[in-house]
Parts: sequence; structure tokens; C-alpha cells
Amino acid sequence: MSAFGLLHLLGGLAFAIAGWLMPRRVAHSRWSTVPALLVDMAPLMSGTGLLLLATGRPIFAGVVILALGAGFALADRTMRETLREPVVFSEMSELPQVFTHPHLYLPFAGPGLVIGGVAGTVALGLALLLLEPPVWAPRPDLALLAIALLGAAGWLVARAPLLGAAAAWLRRLRPSGEPFADAQRLGPFGMLLAHAVIARAERARRRTALCAPAIARPTGERDVPLILVQCESFFDARRISPSLPKDLLPGFDACRAGAAMHGRLEVPGWGANTMRTEFAVLTGIPEAELGYDRFNPYYALARTPIASQVWRLRQAGYRTICLHPFDRRFFRRDLAMPALGFDEFLGRDALGGSRKPPYYPDPDFARDILRILDAHGPRVFIFAITMANHGPWLDAGPPPIDPSLARLFDPAAVPQGGALLRYLDGLRRSDEMLQILMAGIEQRRVPSVLGFYGDHLPSLPLAYAHFGFEEPHADYVVWPGEAGIPPRHCDLPANRLGAVIVDALLGAETTAGSAPKTEAASAPALDPGLPRPALAFQARGQ
Repeated sequence: MSAFGLLHLLGGLAFAIAGWLMPRRVAHSRWSTVPALLVDMAPLMSGTGLLLLATGRPIFAGVVILALGAGFALADRTMRETLREPVVFSEMSELPQVFTHPHLYLPFAGPGLVIGGVAGTVALGLALLLLEPPVWAPRPDLALLAIALLGAAGWLVARAPLLGAAAAWLRRLRPSGEPFADAQRLGPFGMLLAHAVIARAERARRRTALCAPAIARPTGERDVPLILVQCESFFDARRISPSLPKDLLPGFDACRAGAAMHGRLEVPGWGANTMRTEFAVLTGIPEAELGYDRFNPYYALARTPIASQVWRLRQAGYRTICLHPFDRRFFRRDLAMPALGFDEFLGRDALGGSRKPPYYPDPDFARDILRILDAHGPRVFIFAITMANHGPWLDAGPPPIDPSLARLFDPAAVPQGGALLRYLDGLRRSDEMLQILMAGIEQRRVPSVLGFYGDHLPSLPLAYAHFGFEEPHADYVVWPGEAGIPPRHCDLPANRLGAVIVDALLGAETTAGSAPKTEAASAPALDPGLPRPALAFQARGQ
């Protein structure tokens, strides 16, 4: 090889190594054992080798790997700042959604930065591909063969018995299962690879332990409809600051005053990852029993029937319906909801709504829920997933509908102040939804149960820091309560909420959930223990 070729090769390798080091810097990765470093290095170095073989152009190959590493580092840093979590392996299932629903992802990283970076990288890559002379003869045929061999090897490793052997070897690297710690010890790519392989190896056993019971013939005599609303980014925002008005959420206050119980809800996500809270409430399964699949139970675990409160209600003769005025395939709910026990799943195509902001308004969604109740009641379980107050709440978005909110504080004086005002405006619409549901249930004079809770707090970290707000919990309420009995304040983890409601509805003893237990330890509960009977429901107006 000539001196010119050697210089190009060293330059290309330097770019590739920089592409590997950038994500490690974001993750504060340590220089640990040689096996851990090799595992972390494998994905990008394999890509470098394939590009070198295919093109014979080292600088081109190095720049491509550098761009990929920089893009990953940007995504990882953005997630750490906005979601308090690094990139985890199940995020690969959401990668197509970045292209189908970019408005849900790109604003957090900065659309200009992302689009400009991609455009600049593509332009530079094409220029290098055309102008950089090959150091050796390109062999794209051999590169394709190598890709095929790597794919075949991956396919074999993903199946027993090689899968078990690979997982056992990766466990020797001692991953803890905690993403921050493992990204530091193993490197970000090492962490992703270890978590993905171990999760796949454990998944079949977990599915067997958590499988749903077969329903031969529905039983039960209960004719009490159950409406459970998972409200996007809902929590009592008055906890942020005493300066927020006490009458911000009149519907929520009225609901709590007449409720059976209410309190804080310990949710497994912050700022996003709705599916974690959703899965916890619907199944009653603590995160500790999900292993690495806790990051996204819908990614692969909930593709076969999973024991849940939904299946319990079906066993009791309830018709189970899920409503979500958005893309049914988002988070692959179109596959997960039937596995969780729903007879029917209605999405945007049936309910209406938009693919991008502004989404389907919560008050309109409340009226849809009442129409479904009229059509399918009384023995019906309606699980409604709202979308209207989904972030990001951009300064370039429409002004708040409620003009009184603009007088709460100067948005220019509060970091993310404009986003906070828009979030509070959406919160008022969610509160209006709750009022419509309560009024509709009372007007029908049919004994009904309404549960209402938030999936996670909105991602407004700068605004929270300004007000000194650090609490991570959402809120919930179960309505109505029994006449003459004051509502009970009881803080719960998300996996207890659905079980408590269904237990009371079906007259069962209060449990942590109906799912079979694995050997993993149970998640800690916030409540001091629920007496039996835990709740008493009474229809309004009877």
C-alpha cells in the first residue's frame, strides 16, 4: 500500500473511532474489561469494515461511521435530558415512527439540527464517494456476501441453543439491567447488545409464566360498566408552584370530592413511554417481573396473550373495547391490545382525529366514550387512551385556547414558559373531558365506575427546575364513591390501580394483580395496604 493509501486508511479509521467515542462520552463510559470494550466496539467497527470492503474508500467509510455515531450520541443525549433515560434496546421498534410521525420526535432534538446534519452528511458522503480515489479495488459483492453471512449468524444466534449460550456469555459481563449504569460500564452499544440478547433469551419463559387463561364460557352477573381513561400527560399541575390558581382543575376537584379513592400514581416513565404505565395498569404486573422487557412491554413480550385485568373482565362476561384516536399501529398497539384481552380496538380511522397536532380534542373524545357506552353497555369495559395533550408543546404552536392562562406568568421569564402555558391549556381540556364523563354517567342513572389517571408527567424539565419541582408521580381518581363515606387518599404504583378497580368491581379480594408470579421480586408499593373490601361503588343519582 502506498503512503497515500496508508494515510487515507489511518484517517478513515480515526474518523470511525471518533464515531465510536462520541456516544461513549455522552454515556460517561469507563474503560473497563477488554471483552466489554470489544462488544461495545463491534457494531461500528463491523460497519466500518463492510464499507471499506464495498467501496475501498477509507475516508468515506470513516465519515459515514462518524455521522452514525454522532447521530446516536445526539439521540442519547436528547433522551437523557428530556426523558431522564438513555437510549435502550427496545427503541429500535420506534425507529420507523421517527419517519412516520416525525413531529413526535424531532422537535426534542431540534429539527434544524437533525435535518441539517442529515443533509450535510449525505452531501459530504456523496462528494467523498465521487472524489476520493479508492485505495484498493472495491468489492461490493464480497460486502454483500459478508452482510448475508452476518445476517445468517445473527439468525442462528437468535435461536436456541445458541441464544442461551450467547446470553450466558453476555451475563458474564455483569449487566445490572439499569441503563445508566450499564452504559457506563459496558458502553452504550455494549449495553444495547447485552440487554437485547438477554431479553430475547428470557422472553419465552416470561411469556409462559404470564400467559393469559383460556376463556371457555364467560361467567358473572355484574352489569356495572367500567370506563378507564388514560389521560395523556395528566397530573395535578398545581403541585408545580403555589402561584398556579387553585381553580385550575375544577372537574378533577369535583371528581376527587365524590370519589371512592384518589392519590398519586407511581408511573414507570417520565416524560414519555406511555406504554409502560398502560401495560402496568392493564396487567397488574410489576416491572420487576418483566426483566429487560420492562422498557417496552409491547416491543415483543405482549405479542401473545398476556394475563391481565382485561382478560379477567372478559372471563366475567364483559365486552372489552379499547379506544385511541390515533394511529393503531403506534407502539404496535394493534398487536398488543388483542394480546391483552380486548375484543375490539378502535383507532383514528374509526374515531377521527389527526396524525399531527392539533390532535383529537379530549372533550370530543369524552362524548365518543359515552356513545360507545350507550351502544355496548351495561356489561362493558371501555379503556380510552387520549392523545390531545401530547407534547412537544412548541412555542410556534397555536396560542392557548383559554386566555386567562396567559396571565399566570410571563412565559419569557420562565424557561419553557410558552410550552408550559400550552400544556396547562391542554390540561384544562382534559379536565373538561372528566366533567363531561361525570355528567354523562350521572345523566344515564346507571351504576358505573370511572377511573381516570395520567400516564406520566410532561417533559418540561427546564420549567420544573425554575419552580423547584422534582416530583415524578402522576395522579389518579376512581369515581364515584359510596354516599356518606369520605374518599380515601391512597398513593399507588401503576400496577396496583387496575387490579384494585377490577377486584372491587368483581367482588374479589384485593391483590397486586392477577398475573402469575415469576421468581423476580415484587415492585415496591406506595400504599400502606388496602383493607377488604378496598372500595365501594355507588351510582350517582340512585
